Amino acid sequence: MPQNSRAKIIELIEGWEKEQSDFVITLSEQNSYTFNTTGNDCVSSLILEELEGIFPIHNIIEQDKVGDHHILRTAEEGKAVYLLGHTDTVFPPEHPFQTCKRDGQWLNGPGTADMKGGLAVMVYALKALKHADCLDSLNLTMILGGDEETGSPTSRKIYEEERNRTIACLVAECAGGNGEIVVSRNGKAGGKLECHGLDQHVSTVTNEKASAILELAHKVIAFESLNGTFPNVRVNVGQIEGGLGPSTIPGNAHFLFDLRWQDEEHYALLLDRMKQFVSHNEQPDCSTHLEILNYRPAMPSIKKTELLLNRLKKVADGIEQEISTKHRRGTSDGNFFGSMGIPTLDGFGPIGVDDHTLNERIWIPSLKARTALLALFLLDLHDMTLS
Repeated sequence: MPQNSRAKIIELIEGWEKEQSDFVITLSEQNSYTFNTTGNDCVSSLILEELEGIFPIHNIIEQDKVGDHHILRTAEEGKAVYLLGHTDTVFPPEHPFQTCKRDGQWLNGPGTADMKGGLAVMVYALKALKHADCLDSLNLTMILGGDEETGSPTSRKIYEEERNRTIACLVAECAGGNGEIVVSRNGKAGGKLECHGLDQHVSTVTNEKASAILELAHKVIAFESLNGTFPNVRVNVGQIEGGLGPSTIPGNAHFLFDLRWQDEEHYALLLDRMKQFVSHNEQPDCSTHLEILNYRPAMPSIKKTELLLNRLKKVADGIEQEISTKHRRGTSDGNFFGSMGIPTLDGFGPIGVDDHTLNERIWIPSLKARTALLALFLLDLHDMTLS
């Protein structure tokens, strides 16, 4: 890596420190709840405006229920280093958490950690490479997804189709509390269990009834019993809906659940157990139906990722940054790549804590530190992109 290029990149990023943190605020204060299509598309527009002149190839995969997905390329042919980010957050427009505030070296705001801070890291790393005239040797593809927070049900196909063009995958979800890079992740499935019973006025029933809610109660206990079945398995029933009121036996009800695992072989076993639970109903006149709504395979730690990590550590040493690693129980779109043996590193975003809560925040000094790390790492990978 030419010394003058590295110095120029660092100088640019240092000079953009306030501008970059202001950009995070702009992104975060634009509500982009997954199903707020207008808000998501607005966030994408803000990013695309900053990336003008960097990606000559831009494909838009239009959506009607979530924000549009974007694929940006520096070159049409050849294998590329992939950068992944998502524009959506978990906070609906009516949620009280809509603005940012600075608290010393921390920036508190919706989506600052997950993952608008990471989007700003990618944007300003790419801008630095462009202004330092270092983009010509890089084959890069950037994907902006609009539905990551719901498990990527509409963007999943994009990632699966793009994998055969990927030489390495870098994801800018937030870093760990100590700046850790994520080298492996759990798998995740989100699903819905629907129950049908018989609507009846409570006074017309003597002994037996077919209550959809009562049936679901049995299923909740059964599903939750899977916790701890295997190491790092987590099952959570998080939302239940159904019934008309206390004087009506509910004929319909459903719950939504989240299932996570570390060893991919366990997913099929867990799903089979769930299907067994669903096949037996405590009330003869009730029926239940299981539907998997979204799925991300587990991302194991592999040798290729370890080699990529060693390369990152050398870059970090050159700018006096220390790299530690972690396994994260949460998932990201990087799972679709890492699960297929593609070297994948996650956590290039700023240090972030308490995401998905009113205390969500990022450590402001880590913005420029992670931006410099990502920019210099991309430059270091130029010989990979030419293979």
